[in-house]
Formats: sequence, C-alpha cells, structure tokens
Amino acid sequence: MHTINDLRAILGLKTINQVRNRIEVVKDLLSGLIRRGTNNQILIIEEGVEILRRLQDLYDSGLTITEASEALRASLELDATTASRTVDGFILNRNKQENIEPHSHDSQLIERLISEIEFLRERIRYLERVKTEDKQQQQREDRPQWWERLRGDSNGI
Repeated sequence: MHTINDLRAILGLKTINQVRNRIEVVKDLLSGLIRRGTNNQILIIEEGVEILRRLQDLYDSGLTITEASEALRASLELDATTASRTVDGFILNRNKQENIEPHSHDSQLIERLISEIEFLRERIRYLERVKTEDKQQQQREDRPQWWERLRGDSNGI
C-alpha cells in the first residue's frame, strides 16, 4: 500500500496536489484499488500505482492530463478486450460469426483509437511546426542586427 506522499516520490511530482489531481482524473479506473487508512489517509495498492505510472508517462509525453487519461482508458479497454478473447496466447473461437464480424463495442473502440491517432498526428505536426519556428527565431536572434554594425563605428569617434 502506498500513501499519497509515496506516490509523489514514485511519480516524480513536486506536490501532493499533483498526485491528488491525477487520482481524481482516473478515479473510475482506481475504484477497488484505493483504500482508506488511519485518519482517512488514502492508500493505493500496486495495481493502482501502475495505472498512475502509465498516466504520468502519457502526461510526460506531451499530452494534457485529460488527454492522457482518455488515452489510458482506451488502452485499458483494448487490453481488456484482448484479454477476454485470448487464453495463453490463443484466440478463443467462440463461433465463426464472431470471428468474421466485429462487435459494436469493438468498432466503437476502433473508432476511438483512430480518432486518438489522428489527434496525436495533429499534435506531432503542431510540435514540429513550433520547433521549426523556434529554430528560425533562434537563427534570427543569433544574427547581428543592422544597427549593431554602426555601434562599432561610433565607438571610435
């Protein structure tokens, strides 16, 4: 069991409020993984810590905390769907019709993942554009301005 202060150190955060914000954004995923200790202290078991680590990794990759929580939910849904259909690495053959046509839940998940991929592609394009603009700005700042050449001439007078 890990306390809020333990989680602050594990996740590499500066404040306890940052930990509380992360718990709040994925509290539905952490249900059953959170306990209350003495003095109503929040305690999280190891599975919950792993969810918070994954959330923090997504956040550190450049997503907002909301985007990271949505991506985490989609990932966990995909993991759950895959786990329910496989046993020791073999796909269960419940019936032939199921293997041919995806469930409506599967198609919704696929649509969600496709939109997430599109969002991430847009994010990458934006970040690349900003990086290019920053490089161009830096190059302009490194070049001496036109008046700086005149400053050198006036010092000798």
